[in-house]
Amino acid sequence: MLSLIRRLSVVALVLCLLVSCSTTKESEIYNPHTVDQDKALEDWKLTTLIAKGDEEKSSPVPYVIDGFSSGEKLILVSGSGEEREIEIEDESVEIYNLLLGEYYSWTVFDNNGKIIKEGEFTVSSLPPRNIYVDGITNVRDLGGWKRDNGERVKQGLIYRSARLNENESDEVLLSDEGRETLLSLGIKSEIDLRKTVDNENGAITESPIGASVNYYSIPFETGGGYLQKNLSSFPALFSILGEEENYPLLFHCSIGTDRTGAVSFVLLSLLGVTEDDLYRDYLFSNFGYIEGIRRKSAIDDYLMYIERYQGETRKEKVYSMLIENGVEKKDIDSFVSIMTDNDYLSKGEDK
Repeated sequence: MLSLIRRLSVVALVLCLLVSCSTTKESEIYNPHTVDQDKALEDWKLTTLIAKGDEEKSSPVPYVIDGFSSGEKLILVSGSGEEREIEIEDESVEIYNLLLGEYYSWTVFDNNGKIIKEGEFTVSSLPPRNIYVDGITNVRDLGGWKRDNGERVKQGLIYRSARLNENESDEVLLSDEGRETLLSLGIKSEIDLRKTVDNENGAITESPIGASVNYYSIPFETGGGYLQKNLSSFPALFSILGEEENYPLLFHCSIGTDRTGAVSFVLLSLLGVTEDDLYRDYLFSNFGYIEGIRRKSAIDDYLMYIERYQGETRKEKVYSMLIENGVEKKDIDSFVSIMTDNDYLSKGEDK
């Protein structure tokens, strides 16, 4: 009888543990993309029907936590241990620019340091990681895309955007809030692809983000064929990309679409991102205020152009193209290593 009671007790305990585990609250999934952005990412061929480049629609949807009183404090902690402290001024808090696929927990404290609210969520892993920066448009992380080996390009290291100051003027477009956002992302370097001969870059010599950020001017020509026309500028570009101390960095042209798009094509190709995702990344610019529509023909053109270079895969062909146009092999390999944590060997060459 005692043995039976013990067995029943064990069964009851197991059932209790199972119920406990099954009723544990699962982490909420937060999707930073708008409905229209999601539609375009699901089928990139629909992008130009959804977004026309005529208004700012490139920003992410914030994660919102509400039910607060002024003076309370929110601590947000990522799964990797990164922490944000937010002073609460309104009844709700909007949180932007979180890492894709990352788990976060948050805790709210009152003025006496007592915990009054807690929660957790996981960010959807679907790229791109589009970024909200007040004052500028068309901002996103180059990381998050899946590579040909199943791994993902590292996030938080390279950002692309539209211009930070007005063309032909040193008037800064970034608001103070936008500047603080870029500094909070850790930006150390700004690479400006705008021309200097016609004062397109406003003749600036210092980054609008602030004196702590290195400013690099690498002029790219305009007028179509943005990849083919600017191959001579890639050695200077990769001399920056090959140095780890320059990261995190941001690069841009005027609207962050054409010259910036050509550079993104090269970088994402080297990292083994799929062809479909090259189209997704390029066409996503139509959600920014770029004053016109960008179509798939630019990527079509680049894919056709690189066929003249040696290699069995797209990344091998792009690698060959860069080497043949004066880019240092060590800079290419360093860039890929920084963005992937893995060694990179071009076909038929020793590292």
